[in-house]
Amino acid sequence: MKRALLTTLAMMTSSAAMAGSYCELDGSEMFSCTFNGGAKAVEVCDAFWMDGDMASYGFFQTSGELEKEIIVDKASLLYNEGTGMGTMMSESVTFQTEDGYGYEVYWWAERGDAEVGGGLTVYQDGSEIADLSCDAGSVQQSLGEFIMMIDNAQVSP
Repeated sequence: MKRALLTTLAMMTSSAAMAGSYCELDGSEMFSCTFNGGAKAVEVCDAFWMDGDMASYGFFQTSGELEKEIIVDKASLLYNEGTGMGTMMSESVTFQTEDGYGYEVYWWAERGDAEVGGGLTVYQDGSEIADLSCDAGSVQQSLGEFIMMIDNAQVSP
């Protein structure tokens, strides 16, 4: 049964990536951006279509090949709401794997500035091993809303 579920999920996410996006349902995207002139992308989803209070992370080539997928309970996610002090605003969410990797998506902006930047930082055993900057103008995010969902999942029984 578990193998059938994983096969079904793989087929669904694979076809979603071929369509140019990872999240299965519109409105479930909490963060997305492209890299390398649109050749690759990352999306974070509120995976409300799955059993439990789940979230998913997908890093993929926009031509369709899924390179990394993480599906976890929201309660396991780490987040940073930023300080809200000074002129810089930012938020991040980190997906951790059992083999010691962390994938942190983030956005930032100067107060009053319409331009939003962002990126993806990869950690191995707590040390940064890669930092990708999102293509200019490609960041779409609702991390504040997503962080509230994570917070609720962490305090709910």
